[in-house]
Amino acid sequence: MKDGVITEGAPLETVIDFPAEAFQKWYQEFYRPSVPRELPKYAFDGVRAEITVEGNNARIHVTYEIVPSVSGWIQVPLGLRDAVPRSQPVIRPEIDFKLDRPADNNTHDGYSLWCHIPEEEGAPLSPLKQESITIEASAVIPLTDRGDEWSLETNLPADTKCQVEIDIPQAGAKFSQQGNMVFKSLTEPPPPEHSVQLLEFAGGPLNLNWRFDEQSSIEQAVQLQVIGELRATAEQEDRVTTVASLEVSSKTIPFDSFDIQIDDNADYIPPTMPASNYKVQQIENQGQRFGNRLHVELSEPTKGPVIVSVTTRQTEPVPGDRGKRQFTLGRFDVVGSEFQSGDLTIAAANDVHVMWDTPQSMRERTIRSGEIPNVRASYDYDHQPAFLVINTQPIQSTARVKSEYELSVGTLDSELVGKFTYRLPRTYHDDLVIDLNGWNVTRTRVDPPDAAQWQPPEGDSDQLILPLSPVTSGEAIANAPYRTITIEMRARRDHAQRDPEAIQLPWPMPRAEPWGTDMVMVIPSDDVDIRYQSEKSTGFQLDRSQSQAVELTGKRGTIVLRAAPAQDNLQLGLALSPIVPRLIISNKARVQLQAGNQQSLVTQQFRLETFHSVPEKAIFDLPMGIDTSEVLQAKVNDVEVAGRLIDQMNGRMMEYPLGEADPPYRIELSYTSPIETMNADRSQYQLYLMTPQTSELSAAQIDVDFKPLELTFDAPEEVDVLSPTQKWQPFATALLPNTVHIPGDQCQLVEFSAPFLVPKTDDRVVVDFHWLQVALTPDERRDRAVFTLRTSAPKLTITLPQGVSDTEVYWNGSETEYAQVDNKITFEVSEHSDTGEDLLDVWYRYPLGTGIQSSMQVESPEIENAIIGSGHPGKDGGYSYLQIVSPGNWMVLSAAQMSEEMDWVWQNGRYRRTPRLDQSQLEQLAGIKATSEFPRGMDRALYSTIGPIRGVYITSAKLSHLMLLFSGISLGTLLLLFYVPQSRNTLVFGAAAIGMISLAVVYPDFAVLIGQMSAIGIMLAIVGIALYHMLSSRAPVRSAVRARSSSDSQASVPVQSTSNSAGHSAVSTTSLPATIPSSGQSR
Repeated sequence: MKDGVITEGAPLETVIDFPAEAFQKWYQEFYRPSVPRELPKYAFDGVRAEITVEGNNARIHVTYEIVPSVSGWIQVPLGLRDAVPRSQPVIRPEIDFKLDRPADNNTHDGYSLWCHIPEEEGAPLSPLKQESITIEASAVIPLTDRGDEWSLETNLPADTKCQVEIDIPQAGAKFSQQGNMVFKSLTEPPPPEHSVQLLEFAGGPLNLNWRFDEQSSIEQAVQLQVIGELRATAEQEDRVTTVASLEVSSKTIPFDSFDIQIDDNADYIPPTMPASNYKVQQIENQGQRFGNRLHVELSEPTKGPVIVSVTTRQTEPVPGDRGKRQFTLGRFDVVGSEFQSGDLTIAAANDVHVMWDTPQSMRERTIRSGEIPNVRASYDYDHQPAFLVINTQPIQSTARVKSEYELSVGTLDSELVGKFTYRLPRTYHDDLVIDLNGWNVTRTRVDPPDAAQWQPPEGDSDQLILPLSPVTSGEAIANAPYRTITIEMRARRDHAQRDPEAIQLPWPMPRAEPWGTDMVMVIPSDDVDIRYQSEKSTGFQLDRSQSQAVELTGKRGTIVLRAAPAQDNLQLGLALSPIVPRLIISNKARVQLQAGNQQSLVTQQFRLETFHSVPEKAIFDLPMGIDTSEVLQAKVNDVEVAGRLIDQMNGRMMEYPLGEADPPYRIELSYTSPIETMNADRSQYQLYLMTPQTSELSAAQIDVDFKPLELTFDAPEEVDVLSPTQKWQPFATALLPNTVHIPGDQCQLVEFSAPFLVPKTDDRVVVDFHWLQVALTPDERRDRAVFTLRTSAPKLTITLPQGVSDTEVYWNGSETEYAQVDNKITFEVSEHSDTGEDLLDVWYRYPLGTGIQSSMQVESPEIENAIIGSGHPGKDGGYSYLQIVSPGNWMVLSAAQMSEEMDWVWQNGRYRRTPRLDQSQLEQLAGIKATSEFPRGMDRALYSTIGPIRGVYITSAKLSHLMLLFSGISLGTLLLLFYVPQSRNTLVFGAAAIGMISLAVVYPDFAVLIGQMSAIGIMLAIVGIALYHMLSSRAPVRSAVRARSSSDSQASVPVQSTSNSAGHSAVSTTSLPATIPSSGQSR
């Protein structure tokens, strides 16, 4: 069993007195809670709803496909809000289910279905294999009528891909929806007199609306598909004849007629021999609303296909600008048809020159040589109306040229290679001139070589001039009436700045009539990426299909453009962005481990995928633990290569050449790596792997990306990979055993745990956690010692404290018999826990009369051959906690050589000491079940240390004694300050303040304790002082005054004492009155 799931094919063992019911209960308690609650219990594989409208209601049939991930009862939402089920759902395969209807008339979420997913046979408690379950439900939904509009409102499961098909038995329905639905095209036409709509959405509310339009119903009753083949011929410069062959068919019902919209300036030419199966007539007096239309009537209704041939003629007697005549070709629009495609071919007589602009709605197609005589261009269209505007001129010794360009763009300059194919009449003898527009020509080539000769430009001339050689009589006969000359020009142009973000390149223009559309292929250099900017270009159009085709051939970033042949000034705008070379490294490693062997055999496979960079060598860091002789073999693309050791101050490296190999590079390294022991007690080890050295690549500004390392241990038992830091965690895979994925750039040092590498004779006891509980009453003491430990020893020996009795020993929760000699007990280890950590629980008592005392010694039992553990990976280990439970009228003041684990908390009007861990948390840390708790009135103290608890002295006192002591001190101090005025001076108060602040800083806990215990004394002192003042204010004061002589008056003045003059100038407050009463007689 692994991760709470019974592993398929694992060895089974017989367990006595452990029935299946008890095993299932144990499994549910210990393993099922480990499954994340947020893990979905099922997943929808798809939802499809078929809706058929029947009168004022709609019948819906929904098919749900779910894939369960757990066994037991699961709740599946069906939706179908405001629907009435027609029958019980049907589930395949058959399983138990219960239909949950909406409660309390709350139909917001609709219905749900409880399904009982059975467990897999032969593997109890394991989930059923992920097989699809089909649920079919049928219901009736009432429709809402809002005048001429109908609506349907319900819902389907949310966050699920849902397909809905609605069928209305009436043609011409116009659908609308509320939400994020997508209308899909039908794969086949709907039946006659039906409206069918297919849509997809992500589940949730389903709100559909539709209405019927009589005119649209009539037009949509027949859906015609037209495939046209148009051929326009410029017979003369002022006349163009177009022959259209239209193949018309119906996708729905048969048709017997249709209309064709043609160009307004076109005239229909009736055929000399009418067709037998159709008749074409031109509609008269059509007006501006319908334009120029032809009506085609078939001999009988049919769904086709029917091929109809229509011929039109356009004339333009008056030439326009520059002697050109303009014609609009290509419009043969079958009225009402939404599916029209075809091709348009342009031909011309030998003495007619045709020019045109590349239309946005058409795609130029390639024409095979000799396919159509005198053809000039051919285009494909995918809709109608389609337009192509051409201009005609008579050929009067006019040179025609077809241009092809290849532009190479770099960060500093651009290089252009232009290929100009001239078609020259035999009477043409002028020079061939190309306006360079700022380009510098570096080389030219003419084919045939003697047809023309390049003349270097004179001065600042911005033209390329090639004089033609005279045509011989033999050439004239062989190439009449035209001859062809090909000129290849290579030119370059510097950019305005280094590494520009955008450039605008003026284009060289040959002075000749264009012959077809110019093609431009733009190729970026290896360190730059380009993007076509239409807003900064003039006369260019991006050919996306050709660009994608070129990209598939391996030419990265190449784009294909087409230039308008009739454009006078061409300008190309490109956006440039630098490319950062990249190197992606993937790594797989297999480590072979053997029991008792401190060396591992490592086989690593690296894959280096380069982008815009070609490295000449591969460098790997060689850890200090791996010697050069331990690198057994190195292969590059399955070819063995020799490595070179590079010993530098910052480490050693191995270098392997890559010059003879082609990318991507596959590098395989085989070497031995020593296994270093991290913690033998926990069977934790580490080994070193060779990793790629990337400092030189970073210096060359090459970005290096690492894919996760797939690390596999080839070992007889399971190996756990540890996480040395919090930055990454290993991810195990269920497909391969002992395989994890860790970050590829942090894998030089791998830490792992392999218990089988530890010698089997190790009988040490590793204590990971210890908890000693001391329960005290005035005359009794009971201790409990809990240990979480790991050991392979067959038996354990424990030394108990002196004088204890009634010892009970529990091993992994079961009471165990033991043998006792003096204060040592020994017991046999029966079996170990599945978690790898065992639990030892020892209870014992002290003799009667040994209760709580002011000073007492505490120590825990000692396990023979025990060592302190290091804890789980990522957790602190070796901790020992001392918990003291005493009567409520006692307080534990300190535990020598231990750290206090308590905080002062305000409770019930005073501060109380509260342990940071209560008994339930300590039991959870130890991994034991909860036991009976102590009464709430008892005091609890908690201390901690690392290692065993030995000879710890506990100091405690009664609360009444503490209160009497500190309250008496505070009462005496305040009364002293009140009745002895000499004590109220700066020195006394300063010393008292320093003492209290020092106590609060050094011993904050005792400061709080003393402050609370002194409260009663302070209150008594305050009450006493208040009573004194109250009684003193009520006593009468009498004074006697007698007449004195001047001498008596002088004699009665008090004289300042010597001591007062030495520094005390105040007159004593205890002096008697200056005058006393007399008999009234003067002496």
